[in-house]
Amino acid sequence: MSTDTEKGKYVSPDGSKTWEYLATFVCSLLFLCVGTISGWNSPTTVLLLAPDSPIPVTSSEISTLAAIVTMGYMLGSPLCMVIVDKIGRKNTLLFSVVPMMVSWGLVMIAESVIVLWIARLIAGFSLGLCLCVTPMYLGEISSVDTRGAGGALLGIMYNLGVLLAFTVVPYLSIPVMAGIFLLLSLCFFIIFCFMPDSPYYLAMKGRMEEAEEVLEKLRGKTDVSEESRVILESLKKEEKNKTERRATLKDIFMIAGNRRAFFILLCFVMNHKFGGFIVIVVYGQLIFQETATAISDHTANIAIGVAQVISCILTIFLVDRVGRRPLIFLSGFMVGLCNLAVGSFFYAKDYLDMDVSSFSLVPFAACTLMVFFFNCGFTGLQLVVMSEIFAIEVKALSTCVIGIVAGMLGTLSCKLYIFIALTCGYGHSFPFIGSFIVVWVSTAVILRLLPETKGKTFAEIQRELQD
Repeated sequence: MSTDTEKGKYVSPDGSKTWEYLATFVCSLLFLCVGTISGWNSPTTVLLLAPDSPIPVTSSEISTLAAIVTMGYMLGSPLCMVIVDKIGRKNTLLFSVVPMMVSWGLVMIAESVIVLWIARLIAGFSLGLCLCVTPMYLGEISSVDTRGAGGALLGIMYNLGVLLAFTVVPYLSIPVMAGIFLLLSLCFFIIFCFMPDSPYYLAMKGRMEEAEEVLEKLRGKTDVSEESRVILESLKKEEKNKTERRATLKDIFMIAGNRRAFFILLCFVMNHKFGGFIVIVVYGQLIFQETATAISDHTANIAIGVAQVISCILTIFLVDRVGRRPLIFLSGFMVGLCNLAVGSFFYAKDYLDMDVSSFSLVPFAACTLMVFFFNCGFTGLQLVVMSEIFAIEVKALSTCVIGIVAGMLGTLSCKLYIFIALTCGYGHSFPFIGSFIVVWVSTAVILRLLPETKGKTFAEIQRELQD
């Protein structure tokens, strides 16, 4: 970046957040691509299990196809921790798209389930990089009053990607669909090349003048002295901690504020992996086939995708107005009830031999409401909270650990659901009733530990976490 052309260019006294909004939006395009990775599995599962499947598979192989994504996620998260401070947030984001494009390329040429496994493992690796570095980048370029909306936008774009996959996969061949998603990833890569790097990273590398240029660009004004001072103070504190010793797992679990932040995020992960949401996204079309409703499983799946998008759009207007805690309470309460409704329906159908034909719409309605309320709180807020509550000195390590734990729990969730419902023949009731318990307990813990972070600076949040 040339100081002759950029420094002092933005002279509006009130500022303009055009570049901040643009960078946030372009960054969110990556989550559209991530959403296609997540949404691909549900409709593809039905295609692969059909009698005329282009690649015949067993139910066990299908569960592995779903679970292997989270295994790749566990590989991507640690690498992110290693490279994010070496090559920067922007370059890490660009790098994360490369394996994504490779994975779609492999899907295009796949003729066996083994090739699909390899492709999805690589996709999960890309996912691990994306989900670790994106909240970090977004948190470091955003001002206090737009940080929550930016996180919610990531949720919207993720769910648009899921909806896109739900909609087009059943109508296109697997190679054609993979080619389209590969082009989407390539488009993000090209556009993001023109976005600024994180001012925190630039300042960390001693490039303070470039950091100020980026801040001027993002805020649309020349007076960024206060924000520059805050960044320098944060970096000095971080450097002092690094000089004394490097961050370790002990710092996460022995320091009160870090330990509290970790358990908050762990509860978010538990809700995501075992709260019913991921099961609907991954196996929704398979579940709807068992309800015997007049609505086709494909139509029901699309409705789920639409509900996710609408709820995330609503969240973007609520997250910085209502606050984090009220949305978390509403989401947890309603998601738990919806899980209980679905579990009760399948229990009555499979174990009580009741005629549930009059209630065949209950699972569809409950699942639709479940993803709606899940996205009103948990999906967007997990990314927001992750960027807000971890201390700078342990942020990279904590994000890595959370990513590994999420990958392990996601793998277990995907395998366990098929094992209980299909392999053991217990049906869909027990997994959803279990999810009801997990959601209510995890939500109660989050509300007990998480202070309201709306409109507060990073330093204020850290003080409250230490109390």
